[in-house]
Amino acid sequence: MKKYISSNSWFSFEYPDAWHEFEDEAGSFLFYNPASWTGNFRISAAMDKSPDFARNALRDELAQYSDAEIVTIGRHEFVYSRETFQEGNEWYTSHFWVTGYKQMAIYATFTCAKGASADEAKQVLASLYLMNPAKPQCHEVIPVRLAEVAIINNAYEHTQREVKQALKKDFSAVDTTTGIANMQRLIDEGKIKLNPANIERLALVLGCFLTDEMDGIEWVSVIDGHNEFPALYLNGGVVNPTEKLAAYITREGKCDLREVYEELMR
Repeated sequence: MKKYISSNSWFSFEYPDAWHEFEDEAGSFLFYNPASWTGNFRISAAMDKSPDFARNALRDELAQYSDAEIVTIGRHEFVYSRETFQEGNEWYTSHFWVTGYKQMAIYATFTCAKGASADEAKQVLASLYLMNPAKPQCHEVIPVRLAEVAIINNAYEHTQREVKQALKKDFSAVDTTTGIANMQRLIDEGKIKLNPANIERLALVLGCFLTDEMDGIEWVSVIDGHNEFPALYLNGGVVNPTEKLAAYITREGKCDLREVYEELMR
């Protein structure tokens, strides 16, 4: 099982190793097995100032669906209902669960083939843990989330555009040595200022080169209270490339991307 912690540390749960996170609408998190589909699991949370928000959400769910019932899964009580529908020539069942505590309500669905088991989703819900967003206590490393993947991709795409515009070179089609040299040239020519945002972006691109070039290195998400960021898992430990690059610049008074890249590999 893998662990997921939602953005802002609202809740966490464990999910099957074969499941992966996929893009969904804002505020909703989607998981399924892409190799052998057994169903789509979605989960989202809503927050309100009222301490009765969760209780009212459960009451509304019971009132809205005549077949809804209270079930206990793990440490929580859920309002459960389901709906069967046809899409093309196939029939599916959507299972709905609502739970929460005080000002936070949790909504989960599992859509699978009609007649298929929803036990996978129940296993996930059994591990659901609701946190206090005002006082996040998480200090964990988890498989990289889409939230951090987006940050990494944006950093790479931004750098790709800068290289293309300033140097007229195709950044995505070069080897690591050439790519780092192109980034270094932008720094040396003053086209990239070494402010915190650019240091983070350059460091993440170095991480992209590293994960492409070396086996056994992967991105992870680090959750440290309110601080959430992408990092690299390598050599049995977690390394924050942004922290590494910033420390090098402070220590050496310069920015040598090749040296930092070689430090990351060690």
